[in-house]
Amino acid sequence: MTGQAGSALSETEKMELLDRVEQRAGAYMTKYGGCGQCSLRALQEEFNLPGGTAVLKAAGFSNLGVAWMGNICGALLGGIMAMGLASGRENFSDPIYPQPEDVVEPYQLPRSLMLIRGYYTRFIQEFGSWSCRDLQVRIFGRSFENVVMEEEEAFHLAGGHLACVGLVSKSARMAAETILQLPRR
Repeated sequence: MTGQAGSALSETEKMELLDRVEQRAGAYMTKYGGCGQCSLRALQEEFNLPGGTAVLKAAGFSNLGVAWMGNICGALLGGIMAMGLASGRENFSDPIYPQPEDVVEPYQLPRSLMLIRGYYTRFIQEFGSWSCRDLQVRIFGRSFENVVMEEEEAFHLAGGHLACVGLVSKSARMAAETILQLPRR
């Protein structure tokens, strides 16, 4: 698939698509947990992105800041993975970014790269950080060391993954907005 993902959609259709992504990501997060997988799967299904269940499996350790380390938020990572499925290269012989000749001034960087950087920046502006540990402090008032049994119990008592539903939903919506602007391959 080539061209812009959202170019054939009316504004009403775009808003409906964004609403569906947001609702689907939230529903998955509520039912299953796993912020990266929930965000990625909602985007994969709505945009008919390739990879099937192997992509869900690939995102399997993205929750709680990658393998419970508190690093990059899984919802952010899932969104970026979906962008790669929409617009990334399939062969090393392809340019790493689609339409590399379409650059943004003054940086002279590919527009597609700048769109993904924009999503990352917008995520930080919206939620205050890219770090799961920092986001936990914002949501719960503290972070948790989930590999310690008492900390895992405290996380669940504080609301656990359900407290992150809004973040996952909104992040998936923001990722969908970016995918609609990306050139598709």
